[in-house]
Amino acid sequence: MSDDNESLSSVSSRRRAFLQTLGVGAAIGVAGCSGQSSDADLLSADDLTYLAPREADDFDALVEERKLAALEKVLAVEEAGQLVSDAVSSTAYHRIFSEYDFVEILAPHEMTVSGSYEDETQELEFSDIKQIRALVDRENDQLVQLDIQTREAHVIERSNEELNTNTVTAALENDTISSVLEDKDWYVLAADYSIITAYSEEYPIGVVTPVIFNWNDKGDDRRAIGAAVTTTTLNDVATENEVLDIYQPAQESPDPLSGIVSEVDGNDPGDYQEGAIEVPGEMDDTDWEIRRPSQTIEQNNWTISWENTLHDAYRVEASYNGKPVFGDESKVPWMLSDYEPFGMAGPGAPSGRRNWHFWDTLGFTGPGVIEKHDLSDGFRIRGSYHTGSLDHWEWRFGQNWAPYRYLIDWNFHEDGTVDVTSRHPTTGFRTTNGYPKYTFHFAVEPAYDAATVSVDDGSGWSTVSSESRFDRGDIERLRVESADGPEQLVISRPGQQNYALQYDPETIEYDQTLEGVTGEMIEDKQYLDPENYLQDRSLDGERVYLRMYSSRDTGEGTHATTEPFAFRFTMQAENY
Repeated sequence: MSDDNESLSSVSSRRRAFLQTLGVGAAIGVAGCSGQSSDADLLSADDLTYLAPREADDFDALVEERKLAALEKVLAVEEAGQLVSDAVSSTAYHRIFSEYDFVEILAPHEMTVSGSYEDETQELEFSDIKQIRALVDRENDQLVQLDIQTREAHVIERSNEELNTNTVTAALENDTISSVLEDKDWYVLAADYSIITAYSEEYPIGVVTPVIFNWNDKGDDRRAIGAAVTTTTLNDVATENEVLDIYQPAQESPDPLSGIVSEVDGNDPGDYQEGAIEVPGEMDDTDWEIRRPSQTIEQNNWTISWENTLHDAYRVEASYNGKPVFGDESKVPWMLSDYEPFGMAGPGAPSGRRNWHFWDTLGFTGPGVIEKHDLSDGFRIRGSYHTGSLDHWEWRFGQNWAPYRYLIDWNFHEDGTVDVTSRHPTTGFRTTNGYPKYTFHFAVEPAYDAATVSVDDGSGWSTVSSESRFDRGDIERLRVESADGPEQLVISRPGQQNYALQYDPETIEYDQTLEGVTGEMIEDKQYLDPENYLQDRSLDGERVYLRMYSSRDTGEGTHATTEPFAFRFTMQAENY
C-alpha cells in the first residue's frame, strides 16, 4: 500500500470511529436505486437547512471527518471516479446541512493558455468542465442523490498590469526554470506577492517575491515550478533580481481525490437517486448581489452591517434588540501560514531558509462576502478567501498553489449568541508546499464607549484593571461590560491566546489603501507578535479592544482537500 493510501486509510478509520460516536444504527432505506430518478423522491433546496456550529455535538469533527466520508461515497460511483481521474485538476467543496453532507467536485478536462506575461492580458480557458454534486445522509453514511453535469467552457482574462515582470524575467533566465517550461502552455500564477511573503531573516517581507508558473499538467511529471526572487530593492538599496531558490513539486505530490478513487474502487455506493441538486443560499456565478461593497441585514433581533475591506477580510458592525454589540473594527485582520521549523526570528522574518511565510491580507485574497445562509434560529454571512482567487469563482478548479483558502462565517442567533468560525483549507491544491502552521487572528471591538473587563477562571469573575494576556487553559470566559448600562459581551469560547487591550486607533484603524497595508506590514510589523500590543494601559472605564489568536499545526497529510479543520469563537450579547 502506498503512503498516500495509508494516510487515507488512517483518516477513514478516524471517520468510522466518529460515526460510531454518533450512534450510527441500521441503515434507513432510500427510495429508488442507482441509475433511476423520481422527482417525488429528489431532495430540493427547500429540504436543506444549514447546520449551525452550535447545533453540532462536535463541530470540529464534522468539519474534519465528514468531507472525506462523503467523498468516499461519491467517488465509489464509477462514472464520478473516472471523471476525476481523467481531469486536468479537480477540487472538492463541502457544505454541512442539518441531516446531509453536500459535496461538489469541479473537474475541467481541458485547459489552454493564450498570450504571454508580457502582453496586457493573458487568457486561460477551461473546458469540458465536469460538475459532480452529491448529498450523503450523515447518520447512515449513505449516498442519497447524485448529479453530474458538464458546465460551459469558461475563459479567465488575467490582467498583467500589476505583474512584477522584472522578477518573472529573472526567473525565466534561470536554466532550470526555462528548461521545465519549454514547450509548455504556461502562465504566471503569481509574481507580485512580496508584501505578504517572507523568505528568510535576510530576506523578510517586502524584499522577496515568489514567482510561480502553472500549466496544464495532464500527463506531466511536474505540477508547477516556482522561484524565490529578490525584488528591486533590498534594505532601501537597489539590487539585481536574484533567484534565491527553486521549488519543483512533482506529480508524486499528494493528489487527494485521485487517492480516494483508488481506495474506494470496487466499493458499492448503494442505492441513490439521480437528479439536479440546488443549494440554498448558494453564490450565483453571474449575479453576486451579496458581494456589494457593504450591506445591512435585519433579521432574528439583529441588525448587521458588513463592509468588504482591502486587507481585513470583511468588518462587521452589529446591534442586538436595537442596542450596539460590535463596533465596525470587529474583523479578521490576517491569516498567518508558517512552515517548518515554524519559528519567527523577528517581525516579518521566518527563522530559517526554505521557510516560506505567508501573511494573508484577506481582502487581497478573495472576493469577500459571497453568501448569506438562513439557519433554524438565525442566519450567517460567509466570506471566501483564497490566495490568487480574487473575484474569480473559476479558480475553484484546483489550479492553486498550496491550500490557502478560508471560509469565514459569522453566525448570528436570535438569543444573542454569535459564533465566528473559519474553515481551513477546503480546496484542492497543486502542491503541498510544505506543511503549514496556521494562526487565525480574530479581533472584536465591543461597542461600548467605556467598559470594564473581567475573566472567569472557573472559580468566579475577577476584574482586570490593565491590559493583559489570557490563555485558554487559564480562563473559561472573558467578559466586557458597558459602564453606561447593563449590557455585556461574554466570550465563552475564546482563542488559545487572548489580549484585552485599550482601544488604540494607531494599531487598529489602518488605511484601506495599498500604502496602509505596506505601512502595517513592512513598517509597523506589529501584526506578527501580539505581545507588541501590550503597553500596560488601563482598562477601567476605557474603550476596549479584544484580539484573539488560535493556531493549528496541520502536520503531514493530504489535508487540503480531504482533511479540512476549523477555528471557532463564541460570544453572547447579554442583558439586552
